[in-house]
Amino acid sequence: MHIDRSTALQRLNPLINLVTPIWVVLAVLVIVVALFFDRFLSPQNIVSILQQGVITGVVALGMTIVLIGGQFDLSTGAIVVMAAVVAVIVGPSTGTGTFLAIVLPILLGSAVGAMNGLAVFWAGANSIVATIGMQFLLMGVVLASVSGQHVRADNISAIFTGLAQSQFLGIPVSVIVFGSVALVLAIVMNNTVFGRHIYAVGGNIETARRAGIDVTQIGVATFMLSGALAALSGVMIASLVGHVSPTSIAHYEFPALTAVVLGGTSLAGGVGQPTDTVAAILVLAVISNVLTLLDYQYPIQLLVQGVVLIVAVAYYAWQGAKV
Repeated sequence: MHIDRSTALQRLNPLINLVTPIWVVLAVLVIVVALFFDRFLSPQNIVSILQQGVITGVVALGMTIVLIGGQFDLSTGAIVVMAAVVAVIVGPSTGTGTFLAIVLPILLGSAVGAMNGLAVFWAGANSIVATIGMQFLLMGVVLASVSGQHVRADNISAIFTGLAQSQFLGIPVSVIVFGSVALVLAIVMNNTVFGRHIYAVGGNIETARRAGIDVTQIGVATFMLSGALAALSGVMIASLVGHVSPTSIAHYEFPALTAVVLGGTSLAGGVGQPTDTVAAILVLAVISNVLTLLDYQYPIQLLVQGVVLIVAVAYYAWQGAKV
């Protein structure tokens, strides 16, 4: 039976589109590192790499959606802190307490996101300025509410700690949560009207408005999603350690932004994929793991992260200039 060459290429096209540059970078990086470090591919180290990227990864997924929609959300670091503190203060020691310690922070994060979205899409504020303002406001409220002190929960339930510490079939539950969120977002962005509208708003907001898209509704929804996912990360931190020092877990927004940009999400909006952000998170986790194996301290890891962000921005700007 003869198969037309163009038809065959069309069938392969969805698979080809999955192999984006960041996934190639990840594959090459893993191969090269595995050649130099025997223990790199050990099950324990693989689990460590996956767990290392989960907290930042969940934040980055929410930020990806906002950036595809053409805006920035730099309040996510403070939302992470707020959610972690609220989860611990609620005291997840009973069934009801555990439920509230998970749901209440996520609802609060979503509410903060709604305020960000209204400030940007209804009041017309610049998203960078508005969300940085929210970052300062939230951090001030959180620090004042706990007097800047360490917050600890007593008698934490096994269900709550299991969110970040338990495993299913050898895979950490936190990793499963991260993967599930990424999968759902990938489906939403590529197979729903809502996802297509986000791309449309990010691509050209005026054109989207003239096409009948409720730009404010879509924009607010993206910020709410970002806030909810940042809060989920905060809950996972509280689940992992059972206590929170507000100042020590701040600034998750910058590693998350690094991953989003490295994954190819356009700073101008309208371009990006949640799955590429996942690959970028894994690239950063592998790099961090290698630096740890080489016994480099956190300041060096931070320096490398900054270099990666600058190189990624420069590369995608160069690619855009070529088109």
